[in-house]
Amino acid sequence: MIHLIGAGGLGLLWAARLARAGMPCRLILRDTAALNAWQNRHQLVGLTEGTRHFDIEVPAEVASTGEPIAFLIVATKAYSAQAALASVAPRLKSGAQILMLQNGLGSQQAASQTYPAQRVLYASVTDGAWVASPAQVVWAGKGINRIGDPFGGEAPSWLENLNAATIASQWVTDIEQVLWQKLAINCAINPFTVLYDCPNGEVPLHAGVLLDQLIPELHQLLACYGARIDLEHLDATIRQVINSTAANSSSMRQDVHNNRRTEIDFILGYAVRQARSADLQLPTLERLYTDLRSRLVALGLPPD
Repeated sequence: MIHLIGAGGLGLLWAARLARAGMPCRLILRDTAALNAWQNRHQLVGLTEGTRHFDIEVPAEVASTGEPIAFLIVATKAYSAQAALASVAPRLKSGAQILMLQNGLGSQQAASQTYPAQRVLYASVTDGAWVASPAQVVWAGKGINRIGDPFGGEAPSWLENLNAATIASQWVTDIEQVLWQKLAINCAINPFTVLYDCPNGEVPLHAGVLLDQLIPELHQLLACYGARIDLEHLDATIRQVINSTAANSSSMRQDVHNNRRTEIDFILGYAVRQARSADLQLPTLERLYTDLRSRLVALGLPPD
């Protein structure tokens, strides 16, 4: 049985694909009211994939009841991950596998520290999904999930099941390097999309020289923490992502437009804290962090 906690866009997307592939799964909801609403919708997830639409039944339960959990996928926002795990902690089997799908860094390491009796795996997710209405999710962009164990170890057998459910996944032995590089990409795109309220493709136009200054600073940060990528490759990767997602609105910008808390603390905030801890002088990164926090406060949103 696969248990999945987090009923946002990514959680609904994964749950729908698992159930569509005939794999036993349960979506864990936050409380009885949410479960009642789910059951009133006949436990159906509406999945829109291009021009096709599917209604897929996904059984659900609340965190406090149900069988012991052997495999848990955590698909919440980064700032909610610890609370979500705590809600099901009494149900986690010793040796249970926990797959973290969060943006940024910090929530994964916190899970590893808090649950040493379980195997916590990290994922870098590039699928795009958004919730059109309650229990209706749009698969906006197909990506690949890179999954790994920060402490080493072999690939789990269920990786084949994910691929069978069209959740394209590959095992990597350097997952933290993968996540550091993804963090750098997010730091170079997401904050500017909020500051200038623009889609990804317009970031170079608005950010200008700040982007040019930021990328070498991000390279310094990655090099300090062991991520093996040269400056030219990092620069080219960031600009390729900007071009390939030009029409997209970043997750951080979507959160702002929906008046929701952002994941700044696990993206730009994490980068700044790690730079300070290493005594790196990265003025553009610091300025971007200050400006973004000020912008969020001006919009009435939490700055962390």
